[in-house]
Amino acid sequence: MNPQVPGYPTGAPPAWGAGPLAGAAVMVPPNYGPPLTAPPSPPPGARTSRRRGWIAVWTMFASALLLAVASVALSVTNLTTKTATTTTVTAAAPSPTFSPEQVAAAKKAVCDAGFNANRASAAAQRHFFDAARDRQSPDYRAALGNYQLVDSIEIAYLEKHLTPAVPKDVKDAANSYIAAELALVEANTRELSDQDAQPFVVATRDSVDRFEKVCE
Repeated sequence: MNPQVPGYPTGAPPAWGAGPLAGAAVMVPPNYGPPLTAPPSPPPGARTSRRRGWIAVWTMFASALLLAVASVALSVTNLTTKTATTTTVTAAAPSPTFSPEQVAAAKKAVCDAGFNANRASAAAQRHFFDAARDRQSPDYRAALGNYQLVDSIEIAYLEKHLTPAVPKDVKDAANSYIAAELALVEANTRELSDQDAQPFVVATRDSVDRFEKVCE
């Protein structure tokens, strides 16, 4: 037998983990997990740097916009300048002047050419009028063709003498005669009746009289 010591518990010692002893303090095991910390706050200069970045972006955009506007304005200015240069009106050269001798010589040349042209055309016209009395005769077509040929040659000859030195009244009379002759040839080519062709005959005679008068 084991002697008992007064005040000492007998029997086996209590099992580990069977619970805390009465009156003993309960110790909470330490927590070894990572400490909970607040999210890191941005550094003091981060917000200012971001604001400066946006300012730089807007500054670059504004500069590019100003450059584009300036380029368009320069293009419009150049186009306006070119257009103004293109539409510049050049003063007409002064009309040439001629001496009295040159004017007299030009008048004589065109008047002589007009008389010769009228003489040849009138002869061909008379031959045609004789043949036109019988438009079924074999001479009619030949006489018409000869009249057309002679008149075109004589008018071309007269036009060659209408030089700038010819006086205006003589030049106007010559052009009136040419127009009347061409109209009469056309009327005969269309084979108008004698009655319908008569106004063209009268106009030609009047133009000849006017031409002769200014050539006196």
